Amino acid sequence: MTGTTEPTALDVLLLPAFAADDFDVEKDLPDEFERWRESYEFENSVSVSGANMPVYYTDDGIGITSTGMGKADAAATVTAILAGERFDCSETYFLTVGIAGAPPTVGTLGSVFVADSIVDWDRKHRWAARDGETTDERERPLELLSYRPHDYVYHLNDDLVTEAVRVAKSVELLDSSGTEAYRNRYEQQAARSKPGVDVGTTLCGDEFWHGATISEHAQWLTEQYGAGTYATTEMEEMGTATALDRFGLLDRYLSVRGVANFDRPHDGQSIRESLHDGVQAETFDVTLENVRRAGSAIVEELRDGGDVNGETG
Repeated sequence: MTGTTEPTALDVLLLPAFAADDFDVEKDLPDEFERWRESYEFENSVSVSGANMPVYYTDDGIGITSTGMGKADAAATVTAILAGERFDCSETYFLTVGIAGAPPTVGTLGSVFVADSIVDWDRKHRWAARDGETTDERERPLELLSYRPHDYVYHLNDDLVTEAVRVAKSVELLDSSGTEAYRNRYEQQAARSKPGVDVGTTLCGDEFWHGATISEHAQWLTEQYGAGTYATTEMEEMGTATALDRFGLLDRYLSVRGVANFDRPHDGQSIRESLHDGVQAETFDVTLENVRRAGSAIVEELRDGGDVNGETG
């Protein structure tokens, strides 16, 4: 750690959700953090009060820290960094980089999505279908939160997202035989396709839901906020975006997520089998590497003068 007391200016701050050290279990879990540690020379580190772990940074302005899993952890970590005095983030680009789920009707394993909108899955009315009304307009057992102060959606900087997608599309993505074999168990054309780069809404929630029925509910909620079709599901972006928005920095935010699992089983597979056994270690490896490749290309474009100005929605 350097001895200077002057704030360190960061060009880019990478925000994976978790590192292996975040888990206190004896299980081989994916590590969103370590692959990036191997990609840049993070010579320096500093602890930030309130953050999930130290912030590591290079001498030329790239920082990284894992936020912790879930919206509350992400919001707390990002807020601690922005409110602290150790880093100057006034000109920083913020990139969430990590894995996500996706509906097989939209994307496939190993693909990378850049989010153009973020929808909050958790803040709504919901009830068990067997306990609710059965009239036509009430067959769906959820509705928007009636006393919300605003809609729970962020529309991100269109120009920044467009530039990020353009750059990411130039990157060669990996695939694997095991990943291909698994996705070919699905009948949807999108699920059976090769990994690629695309753009779409990310649906953020602390609940790790699974199955086609809840997916229909998720799509309905996304449409209510004018966010189109959801492409990925994850647990951190709404917390990160809320913190950045409070500090006036949301227009400098990108969510870059790789698809590591489908959000429902294939035909003949149970929910529990899909949820617990549906992703092989090699798929995690392929997906994390594809996120690193796409994310690194975006980072270098931003640092090479690819400054994109625009308003957030």
